[in-house]
Amino acid sequence: MTRLPALLLATLLAAPATADTLPIAVAPERAWRALLGQLEHDGLRAHAQLDLDRFEGRLPLPGAGTVEVSVDWDDTTGGTRLRWHASDTQPAHRAAARGWMQRVADAAPRLPRPNHLCQGPAPATNGPDADTYTGKASCSFGAGHFSSALFELEKCGDYESALVILAACVREGHAGGLVRLAQFFESGLGVPRRPERMTDYLRQAVASHTPGYSDGARVQYATALYFGVGTAPDRTAALHLFKTAAAAGDRDARDFLARGVHYAWRREDGSVYADPAWIPTPSNHP
Repeated sequence: MTRLPALLLATLLAAPATADTLPIAVAPERAWRALLGQLEHDGLRAHAQLDLDRFEGRLPLPGAGTVEVSVDWDDTTGGTRLRWHASDTQPAHRAAARGWMQRVADAAPRLPRPNHLCQGPAPATNGPDADTYTGKASCSFGAGHFSSALFELEKCGDYESALVILAACVREGHAGGLVRLAQFFESGLGVPRRPERMTDYLRQAVASHTPGYSDGARVQYATALYFGVGTAPDRTAALHLFKTAAAAGDRDARDFLARGVHYAWRREDGSVYADPAWIPTPSNHP
C-alpha cells in the first residue's frame, strides 16, 4: 500500500463540476472504515494509495479507472460527505464509480458504532436514548447541558454523538464548540486529521465573538498563523492577534511577545510552538 501525498486530493477535488458527492448519516471514521472494508472485500486495498490520517485515497476501481476519494465531516449535518472524482468522465465509468461509492455509503451505517451513548459494547435495552445527549444539542447552554454532554461523550469515546452536538455549535457560531472541533481535526477524533480544517475552525471561533470563548481562541489562531499550521504563514496578522490578546490581559500572548514561545497550545508530541530567532522589540508589545 502506497501512502498518498498530503493535500494532493485537495487540489484534485477542488473543481465541484467534475466531482460527485454522497451524504452518509454517520461520522467520517465509520464511513472510512466502510470504504476500507469495501476495498478489502474487492481485493483492491493493496493497489490503492491511501492517506490513513486524512481519510483520502486514489483507488483503482473496476470499470471506473482511477478515482480520487475524500471522506470528510459535513458540519451542516454532523454526518459524512463522501466525495470523489473519476479521472475518466465517460458516463459508464462515472456510473461504475458511483455504484461503488453507494455500496460504501450503504455499508457504513451497518458497521458497529463504538460505545454508542457511552453504553459499551453491549448496550442495555433500557439505557439512555439519543435525546439524553444530543436531542437538545445547543451551544447556547454554555456550561450547562452542552458542555457536560460533550465531556461525557468524549470521555467514553463516542465521538460520533459528540459531532452531532458540535454541528450545532457550527450553526450557532459558538466559539467553545468551534475550538473543540479544531481539536478533533488536530487529533483525528471521529474525523480525519486535517490541519487546514482545524485552523479554519479556530478562525471561526475568533470571529464569532462569543463571550468568554473567542478570547481564548485568539492565541491558538495566532499561533497557527505565525507558524503556518494548516494555513500559509501570515506573521503580520499573527502578531496583530497576539498584541490584541495581550492588551486584553492574556498571559500566553504576553509570554509569546516577550520570548517567542507560549504554553497554551502544544503539538501532539508535547513540543511547544517557539520561534528560536525571536527578538523582542518595543513594537512587539501592545
